[in-house]
Amino acid sequence: MKRTEQYTEQLSRLYPELHQANEKEKILTQTVTFQVTDDCNLSCTYCYQIKKGKRKMSLETAEKMIDLLLTGEKGMKEYINPHKSPGLIIDFIGGEPLLETKLIDQICSYAIDRMIELNHPWLDKTMFSICSNGTLYHDPEVGKVLDKWKNRLSFSVTVDGNQELHDSCRIFPDGSPSYDLAVSAAKDWMNKGNYMGSKITIAPANVMHTYDAIVHMFELGYCEINANCVYEDGWKPIHATVLYNEMKRLADYILENNMDFENDYYCSLFEEEFFHPKLSSDLENWCGGNGVMLAVDPAGIIYPCLRYMESSLGNQQEPYSIGDVDHGICQTECDRCRVERLKKIDRRTQSTDECFNCPIAEGCSWCTAYNYQIFGTPDARATYICIMHKARALANAYFWNRYYRKNKINKRMKLYIPKEWALDIITEKEWNLLKREAEEE
Repeated sequence: MKRTEQYTEQLSRLYPELHQANEKEKILTQTVTFQVTDDCNLSCTYCYQIKKGKRKMSLETAEKMIDLLLTGEKGMKEYINPHKSPGLIIDFIGGEPLLETKLIDQICSYAIDRMIELNHPWLDKTMFSICSNGTLYHDPEVGKVLDKWKNRLSFSVTVDGNQELHDSCRIFPDGSPSYDLAVSAAKDWMNKGNYMGSKITIAPANVMHTYDAIVHMFELGYCEINANCVYEDGWKPIHATVLYNEMKRLADYILENNMDFENDYYCSLFEEEFFHPKLSSDLENWCGGNGVMLAVDPAGIIYPCLRYMESSLGNQQEPYSIGDVDHGICQTECDRCRVERLKKIDRRTQSTDECFNCPIAEGCSWCTAYNYQIFGTPDARATYICIMHKARALANAYFWNRYYRKNKINKRMKLYIPKEWALDIITEKEWNLLKREAEEE
């Protein structure tokens, strides 16, 4: 399927010498997230940041973090360094990051200037990233900064598909909608010849709009659509049935319009290599929240991932920090213990036997930091999303087996999901149809 080349893939292609044998810990690009503010001008109903505030990062705090990253002092080189991670992505989030556009510009300038001064190996392998709600995009100062850094910038605006879905969740504090502003921003960025990423968040309150939302994104000109179900509690079997039917309609639309999913289009709801058992030797964690990411909040506190911050955890758990910009990283016994604990977490330690041996384990996702938020330990696994993964498994079998036949591709997607699981979501008649299509030559 068509997917835009990711920065890690680009580095791998351009610098094949960066790959070195027997370096299991090598990660070609490391992402460091700067939460420039925990304030936001929207009040999205599904936002994982449940304790927003009005804090703003100071330039001094940002410069201290940049200096730690580039000098490797105070424990930083043991956590992240150019040998282990030859590429660097500096990611800006909020709240809404464009509330602090001037600060973002200052941080980017300082980072590049310091890299030049130090003749740092990250200089020609550093990118910046901003994901915005798009409401401030047309501010002239925002435009200047985006244009200034566009050659080093991955910029995206969250558009949750069609207007009905988007405005059901992504609203201003007074309840007014944000769709028109978001779409205007996305279209303008793309019309200038820039790539625009997509991100559709599916929640119990909007799952019934999935078909309309994704078709609308295709019609807006998006060829690559990333859509995901939230991890949080609230999913019920009826939602899985709705998602299956929405994805089935979407599959029919793709087939009727002869959309080439081998070369021209991609939608993350349809994954060819998912929905089968995983090897018992495959222990890789789904996300980087077990110690391969890094984030700093407005006060300069350092975390393994942005979702360990107070703004994400609220009052449910103690913030899971591992350092700060003044004292460094892993400099206390508590911080070192937390990092070592995270390093030991893998798919086996987090999963029950049922999850670990699941017949459709491939592609089932989780968030280690959210696990900590729910259970008080990152070494556990929230499974609220399980029923939606089962629905996706069924819908993918429907789509791919029809896609293969239509395009005369000699392949079939096998149904690994047990019948009793399927019948919680679809009828026996529908199950028999999927089984027959999976087995037909």
